[in-house]
Amino acid sequence: MKRKDVLKFLETEKEVFLQGLYKEFEASGKSSQKRLRHILHDLEREGIVQFADDKVVVKGQKKQKKKSKAYLSVEPEEKKSAKTYRRSTLREDGKRKNYDASEDFDYILDVHHIRKDFPPKALAQAEAIPAEIPSKEIANRLDLRQEMIFTIDGPDAKDLDDAVSIKRTPTGWELGVHIADVSYYVPKHSPLDKEALKRGNSFYFINRVVPMFPEKLSNGLCSLNPHEDRLTMSVIMEVNRKGEVTKYQIVPSIIHSQYRLTYPQVESVLKGNTIMPDEKLQQSLMEMNELFRLLHDKRIREGSIDFDFREQKCELNEWDEPVKFWLKERLDAERLIEEFMLLANQTVARFLSEKTEYAMYRVHEEPEEEKLKSFLAMALRFGYKFRTHTPPPPQELQRLLEAVKGKPYQELLNQMLLRSMQQARYQNENLGHYGLGFEYYTHFTSPIRRYADLTVHRLVKTHLGIAKISYTDKELASIANHISKQERVAMEAEREFYKIKSVRYMQGKEGMEFDAVISGVTSFGLFVSIRETGIEGLVRLADLPDYFVYHEESHSVVGKRTKKMYQMGQSVRVRLVRANVKKQHIDFELVEEE
Repeated sequence: MKRKDVLKFLETEKEVFLQGLYKEFEASGKSSQKRLRHILHDLEREGIVQFADDKVVVKGQKKQKKKSKAYLSVEPEEKKSAKTYRRSTLREDGKRKNYDASEDFDYILDVHHIRKDFPPKALAQAEAIPAEIPSKEIANRLDLRQEMIFTIDGPDAKDLDDAVSIKRTPTGWELGVHIADVSYYVPKHSPLDKEALKRGNSFYFINRVVPMFPEKLSNGLCSLNPHEDRLTMSVIMEVNRKGEVTKYQIVPSIIHSQYRLTYPQVESVLKGNTIMPDEKLQQSLMEMNELFRLLHDKRIREGSIDFDFREQKCELNEWDEPVKFWLKERLDAERLIEEFMLLANQTVARFLSEKTEYAMYRVHEEPEEEKLKSFLAMALRFGYKFRTHTPPPPQELQRLLEAVKGKPYQELLNQMLLRSMQQARYQNENLGHYGLGFEYYTHFTSPIRRYADLTVHRLVKTHLGIAKISYTDKELASIANHISKQERVAMEAEREFYKIKSVRYMQGKEGMEFDAVISGVTSFGLFVSIRETGIEGLVRLADLPDYFVYHEESHSVVGKRTKKMYQMGQSVRVRLVRANVKKQHIDFELVEEE
């Protein structure tokens, strides 16, 4: 499959669906389909075709001197830079040209069209923002600089969106969630705002970040760094001993973070292994620990589904080569911050729903019954029954997740349930959040790295009467649709980056054996995931010493002669056969039981 052949076909057809191209070029496998999509993205980058919604349309052309039929060409508009239509320097005919580990990052950005550099106007706007906060602005805000407020984040985090505070009250607690006031620095329709909207969110790649805002804002003026005055939007909630928010206020504020804590530090305190030298800080963490557990138990009890995944982590050396892969357990310190952010987001969503019909919500609709069938069938195989035949209420699904904790198939059922769910997205209407069990939910707590949150901040200020930042219903719907797509781009790019690094990590380990679990079953092979690292590869059925028949409904294959069965969730021992960086393939073979 050559670029010139694809061009020649498109020149004839003018308009074709992606499935038609797959058929024309016999692209039945994932690698050939990916290669074809890469060619189409290159053509789109050059302005030759429009590629969207799985439809390819050849753009109109002006009459030109006769050129080779193998290539379509268009005259770029005078006002557009020639750079707009440049060929990718990292790909040729849809294939990657350079396979050095240091090129992986730029390759992923290129493939997924992720904007790395900021336009001059956006950079100029950022540089022009004064570091000093005007005294007039301070006077108009709730001054919390003397309060015990601090941040809790990962050790390597630089864009610190949120800080927290807590006080014990006669009826419970006063919980403060203080979020960077990015909207103060970034007016709507300004160069920074336009660029942030295009990006939709920040992109995270193990040891690098493509931020939504230039570093002066993301790591500087907006980041809630310790011992520096910072402008914030505070959600201050009175929570009773039942975990209910009885009263709240959302208010512009100014804070002075006392400490920059990390999750491992706080985890040690929560486990009783460390006592903070500052008594006020120690007391705050103890109060937060008590409230966190109360809120978590209440949320689970009321129908929130809590997926307990281990997160795949990777360590890279100075040459961007992977030196370590592992699966990391979630810490209680991470859960604590997550619980407080959930409560703040829920409170803000309720506020907006009371003020306006349209806003920006994070929605998650009920799963379709058809999509749940596979999960329910697999749960039944492990002995778990549901009381209803319709999609079970989230409380029942959560009970199952609790019941399988510690079992060999825990991660399998977690993953299957997650895949059966509809994808959460942004919406200008409140449709509720099925997975969390919330009637009202939005994203408010990360405006440095998510455009949705920035939009919500502006809406909140408008309905508090402290700003006039108008959005039409159609505008909100358009923004919601775009940033939902950008979120998927970020997820796919991060997943592919990890995939490339995992293949590199496995190179040189041919012949080594690993404990694994069957994570997927297809008509051509078994996908297996190494238990220690989460690295996934394929055992091809053609390499097995029998003819295996695929049974889709039971996620299994059965040997025609031996009757040997392999099923999703089954533990296996595998041996690495090959790790091919160019094809991004990892191939295993099963180690026969003795």
